[in-house]
Amino acid sequence: MANELSFPDCWEEVTPEEWVYLLKLRHALRVRRGVSLQDIRRAWCAFVLKRRGYRFRRKHETDDMNLVDRLAGTLGWMWVVDDEEGCVAMDFRTTKNLLPEWQGLRGPASHGADLTFGEFRYATAAMNLYTTDHYESDLLALTATLYRTPGTGGRRIPFCRDNMPGYMRDAVKMPGWMQWGVYVWFAYFCEYLLSGSFVIDGQEVTFAPVFGRREPDAPRSSAQDLGLNSILYTVAESGVFGTADDTDRTPLLRVLLKLLDDKQRADEMMKRMKR
Repeated sequence: MANELSFPDCWEEVTPEEWVYLLKLRHALRVRRGVSLQDIRRAWCAFVLKRRGYRFRRKHETDDMNLVDRLAGTLGWMWVVDDEEGCVAMDFRTTKNLLPEWQGLRGPASHGADLTFGEFRYATAAMNLYTTDHYESDLLALTATLYRTPGTGGRRIPFCRDNMPGYMRDAVKMPGWMQWGVYVWFAYFCEYLLSGSFVIDGQEVTFAPVFGRREPDAPRSSAQDLGLNSILYTVAESGVFGTADDTDRTPLLRVLLKLLDDKQRADEMMKRMKR
């Protein structure tokens, strides 16, 4: 029967329920003494198997445990282990949002498809603060910025910085270990934005030139120095999307496409001038 079941071999195949349970196990690994990474791997594999229809039977307990152990050995893509320091870290690598909703709150669409420039700016600021100081209040601010109640059509209500206190009152119900899952997803999205490829209207697009990274081996920028405030005022001055507030309400990817187009035009002009 196990041969008939699918088992995740990458982040994109993890379901929301499996992701939440993994976050809970990661929290246990951090706070409970005597819990090992192998314990976490086994517990998660058993959970996934059961969720996906595998029936554990006492008569075949040895076979069941062998299956769990074998699958636990395939999770090298999920964790990074520093043999010298003995540190264990989750190696999260997907822009797919594995937690699309939670108790009435809606999160961002996968791949940042519905993020506005303004909420991205505020979320990035909160993420950078949490990365630096690890204050729970900054983690909550990040979660509150991205997870909001649904409005018309089931989509998240539009982000408004003046409503942050209300957003935070809603998001504070989410456990801290689950909020960390929001952080790790958004952090990877920011890194991917610097060098990854997006498919927009059927065409593959990379925004690396916008952030000053053209070649794969060029010095890598970080989410801390995206320069979003300067981008906001530069775009606002052009008036292409209206005022600064209008720019903040514009979809993130649309703003970046405009910047990419401007960069490509400027580069082409420079080439012509050098001829």
